[in-house]
Amino acid sequence: PWINVLTNGYKYNPDNTISPPNRGVRIVPQNNNTGCIAANKQLRFGITLDEPGKCKIDTSNKENFEDMNSFFGGSSTTKYNHSNTAKIPSPEALAAENITLENGGEFSVYVRCQDTNGNPPEASPSASFVFRFCVDKGPDETPPEIITTSILNGMPIRFNTSSVPLDVYVDEPAECKWSRLDQSYNNMENSMSCQTGVTQFNAQGLYKCSTTLTGLNDGIDNKYYFRCLDKPYLKGTANESNRVANSQSYLFTLKGTRSLVIDSVKPNGTIKDSTDVIKVTLEARTSAGFNQGDSLCSYNGTGTNNQFNQFIETGSNEHSQDLFLAEGTYSYDIMCIDFGGNADTKTTNFTVETDTEAPIVVRAFNEGSNLKIVTNEEAQCVYSTTSATGCNYLFEEDGISMQSVEKNKHQISWDSKKTFYIKCEDEFGNQPLPPDQCSITVRPYS
Repeated sequence: PWINVLTNGYKYNPDNTISPPNRGVRIVPQNNNTGCIAANKQLRFGITLDEPGKCKIDTSNKENFEDMNSFFGGSSTTKYNHSNTAKIPSPEALAAENITLENGGEFSVYVRCQDTNGNPPEASPSASFVFRFCVDKGPDETPPEIITTSILNGMPIRFNTSSVPLDVYVDEPAECKWSRLDQSYNNMENSMSCQTGVTQFNAQGLYKCSTTLTGLNDGIDNKYYFRCLDKPYLKGTANESNRVANSQSYLFTLKGTRSLVIDSVKPNGTIKDSTDVIKVTLEARTSAGFNQGDSLCSYNGTGTNNQFNQFIETGSNEHSQDLFLAEGTYSYDIMCIDFGGNADTKTTNFTVETDTEAPIVVRAFNEGSNLKIVTNEEAQCVYSTTSATGCNYLFEEDGISMQSVEKNKHQISWDSKKTFYIKCEDEFGNQPLPPDQCSITVRPYS
């Protein structure tokens, strides 16, 4: 048996009454070796194997693996550890609907496993592992428990929402109410529609109660209090006083939000590079909404087949997505949705240009004691005065940097005894081609 998965408050005891070749354990309360499990409460138990395998479960001892009713825990996965959950209504609740537990409320659950090759355990190929337990026959004195809700507790809701439908799931048949105040069940104002039949549980063994929560406000935590009353089959009978209600409320919160805002989208204008395909980063910033703009953003445009694709970097208030685009004009729609369902959209338009041309020197002149040149774009310029090599020198290794007066203006000291072989490179790395060419050759004179 898998010890760590067993529901808190219970233990496995060896069971010598199980007939060989079967073997197994009895599940009992930790403080009572002959006790029974509580009615209406989920009991989780499991097995662990010495190699990965598949396991099945049945309430009768079938002769082989294939004939057994269902997979252990509903999973056909091959693995070392398997767990299963069971929940039995109280004998009192079953009797109210003319259902009688067989064997006086004693249960035996049979488990068989096989490895990935379909082999049963070598030591006992025809044997089952048996879990045995009984259900407490005493009166149910515990109140109902809300296990989960159709909307997660503490979730945000869309701006300007005044009401939402909600289902709560209870561990036993019950009648439930809610209020904006934490008060007793009898004083709560709003009744719910509940499945009160003992056999009306879902796949998790839970019973659904439905309602519509009203009076929601934006920008605040909206708090609601729930309480439930068990044994609906006693309603209107002489024993109605035996019904048990929650003494403490189940607090449920929905976070009101503001409208989500996309504050900015990028890029805009023109993006240049020297390659045929250029990296462009879509960016968006969001605010307001839920948690100061935390949201998921998507984009729709060239290459998306008219569908919104989620950004690679998203989930906070800053979002980005790298694209690789050819030269052209582009338009992208950007849509962001926060975790409360608030949404906003914006469009960005931009142009992609491929720049493969080296900077051009459009002017060279003397000013004071300096030789100045002007390029047609932002650039970095270097020079050499070695006549033997002329323009055939390496830009980075052999070139001497000119002083940049402005982004496209450069200067060096005037010297009429030298010839200046000048090369200029733009921000994309474009230089004169072939490498033995200059941007300009200047020969100052007095």
